[in-house]
Amino acid sequence: MDQDRQIIKRFKSKDRESFDEIFEKYYKPIYYFIYKMAYNSEAAEDITQDTFVKVYKNLDKVEDDIKLSPWIYKIAHNTFIDYTRKHKISYELIDNISYESELLNNNVSDNPEANYMNVDLKNKINRTMVKLNNRYKSVLILRDYNNLSYKEVALILNLTETAVKSLIHRARLEFQKIFKEL
Repeated sequence: MDQDRQIIKRFKSKDRESFDEIFEKYYKPIYYFIYKMAYNSEAAEDITQDTFVKVYKNLDKVEDDIKLSPWIYKIAHNTFIDYTRKHKISYELIDNISYESELLNNNVSDNPEANYMNVDLKNKINRTMVKLNNRYKSVLILRDYNNLSYKEVALILNLTETAVKSLIHRARLEFQKIFKEL
């Protein structure tokens, strides 16, 4: 939190290099979040770039004591929603999930059978995530993939912590149901 305050203060005092620190710190997690929402690398890249343009344009307007992580995730989430509406995109049936999930597979071992099982499991998880509605997908990605706290997820999605806990519970149940069907 103190580091966030310092970066914001530096940015407000026209130290534009402070934005480079924000970009380097948050680019990969934001890209990964958007990619897990969209399962499309080109769209994820566009949305992530748009997110950081908005962060740059609005950083001098935020409170000095704001926590950057939830604020940036909130911008990314809203940018994703706007992008899908603008481009009338539905991410329910994506053909390149298997290919792209293999590219993202960093846990390669010397055991070909284990590699196949890892890729197969990841593909099944990815296909399950694609079938979830965006609300469930968002909450699971933020909480389980990005390890954000309930409070941070609540800030990002404009919900109470209780609502987030309930939504996560329902999302996990739906995930399990879809996963078993695959």
